[in-house]
Amino acid sequence: ASARNWASYGDRVRISGQLADWRRDLLTDPQTSGGLLIAVAEEGAKQVLELARERGFTTSRYVGRVLAGESGLLVLAQVP
Repeated sequence: ASARNWASYGDRVRISGQLADWRRDLLTDPQTSGGLLIAVAEEGAKQVLELARERGFTTSRYVGRVLAGESGLLVLAQVP
């Protein structure tokens, strides 16, 4: 699945510096590529976050906002 995912959107991922293939595969592996990301209107973000935490999702976090522009992913940090 990782190879299929990379083929699907890898052309929109920019990697700063060298990254071993196995590390790149972690970015696109469905088992390791992240948890649930919920998009919410900015004015409702605080309420949704509080509700998630009340329901037991204590590690829920506000991670940013979506802006208009070119889509893609830039990998800035890497672990030696």
